Amino acid sequence: MTAAERAAATVFTSGEHCPMCAAAHAWTGLGRIVYVSSSEQLTAWLTEMGVPAPPVRALPIGDVAPSLLVQGPVPGLDDQVRDLHHRFRG
Repeated sequence: MTAAERAAATVFTSGEHCPMCAAAHAWTGLGRIVYVSSSEQLTAWLTEMGVPAPPVRALPIGDVAPSLLVQGPVPGLDDQVRDLHHRFRG
């Protein structure tokens, strides 16, 4: 993709980017990110399920790459992602 095509692109994802992916997204010049559930939500869900904390702190995309246009979480769909995590780890 050209730089202009990357900037015009939208990435849709079920979960908010981790810090490394958020940085890569910004460094490559990709456009908008739309995610269904946030890292904060995922952390809370895993805590509820008794899953040990990951070795890397979850940060909002805006803390890592403040210039990116970010939309999320998506109300209603985030509940579906939560249910998937509960079924997987249940």
